[in-house]
Parts: sequence; structure tokens; C-alpha cells
Amino acid sequence: MCAAMLLTSCRVDQSVSLRVQPNGSGDVTVVVTADKDVVAKAPHLATDLRTDDLVTAGWKVSKPIATKTGGLTVTLVHSFKNPAEANVVLSQVSGANGPLHNIILSRTGKDTNSQWKLAGYLEVSGGLASFIDDAGLKLLGAAPYAADVDEAGLDLGDAMGLSFTIQLPGELKSTTGIQGANGITWAIPLDGSKVDVATSSTNVDVASSISRVGKVLFLGLLVLWIVGTLILLMLVANARQRRAGSVRR
Repeated sequence: MCAAMLLTSCRVDQSVSLRVQPNGSGDVTVVVTADKDVVAKAPHLATDLRTDDLVTAGWKVSKPIATKTGGLTVTLVHSFKNPAEANVVLSQVSGANGPLHNIILSRTGKDTNSQWKLAGYLEVSGGLASFIDDAGLKLLGAAPYAADVDEAGLDLGDAMGLSFTIQLPGELKSTTGIQGANGITWAIPLDGSKVDVATSSTNVDVASSISRVGKVLFLGLLVLWIVGTLILLMLVANARQRRAGSVRR
């Protein structure tokens, strides 16, 4: 499939999305779409895909779905419970060679006032070698089809498209990406250049804060009501005692 993709007009696009909930849980979604030319060159692509290792690692893998233009799309989703798990999942997406480098999600503050930060950078510096692990490179001696690409003088960016999108809780404070309806997105360059993904947001749970303040006010009013009631009872008791004394005289 790779040979066909790179030595013709075929194209494969891949998006990686990180979605984070206010409590720190969320999911990472990877969508891979091969165009109709790839499918034409590899007609058994849908049945040849092997995803057992991904499933074992905790990924939910969809069956290949035909696109309206004749291509195929595969979606992979991995959930996480907290930022630490999110960082592990992101490392599985990229591996040691890229294109996601040192991507770290972190949270500080309280539940009702949290500061979120994403750090790291995007880079594809090794060409096709960025898409194979070290064990594969050692076994093959070089990235698959790298010589064919060099000989044909092809640009990797014409055959592939990579993007990274995040959705952080709360109000966005700063980012190097492009903000859109579906989150903040970066196009991952394939020419060896680096893109910083530094992003921060602040999430204030207004409803929870109001609820807590309301509970304090209610407790304070309850105490005042009890004190006031006790004072009133004391005044009534004193008044009765004075009346009883007057009657005896």
C-alpha cells in the first residue's frame, strides 16, 4: 500500500485528536483515511488490516468505512482517566520517532479552578523513518520505500497529511494553534520543521463555586435563625416571669 501511495497520486490523511473533560478524563482519537487511489491499488486493504495488537493495548478500532469518494476510513479511540494516562496514550500514537514529541498534558489547581497546559512539539524529521519503530528499522535496514521516494523525487507532503487537534476544558488563555469549532488544530509539517504546541486554559466551575458559596450562606443564615429563635424564647420567658411576679403582688 505504501509503495502505491508514494509512487502515484495516492494520498493518506491522518488526524490525532485529544479531548479532555473538566475532571481530567477524556480520549484520544486517531482517524486514518486512504483515498480511492490507494483503495484501487490495494483492493484487499479493508480485510488485510491487522489490529489485534491495538485492541490488546486498549484501543477501540472501528471497521474500515467506505468514504463518499471511494476511499476508506479507520477510526481508533483510546480513553483515559487522568492526564498521566493521557500522556501514555499519546506516546503510543507517536512512538519514539514522531511526529508527536514530548507531548505532556498537565493540570494544576482545584477542581473548581483548574489550570490546564499542553507542552511539546510536532516534527517529522526522518521522512518515512518517522513512521516505523526502531525494531523495524533495525530489521529492514532502512525505512520502507524510502529509496523509491528519493529516486522518484517525490515530496512526502503530497502523499500524506497529518494534523493534531486538542480540546481543553475552560477558557483558552494562549496557544500556538488555530482555534476552530472542533478545538485547536495544528498541521504537522513533513519537511523537518518544528511546531510548538504550547497551550493553556483555565476552567472555573461556576455552578459548583456558586453551590459552595450558597451552602456557606445557608449555614450562616441557619445559625443566625437559631440564635434569633433562642433570644426570642428568652425574651418571652422573661416577659412571662415579670407578668407572674406582678400578679402575685
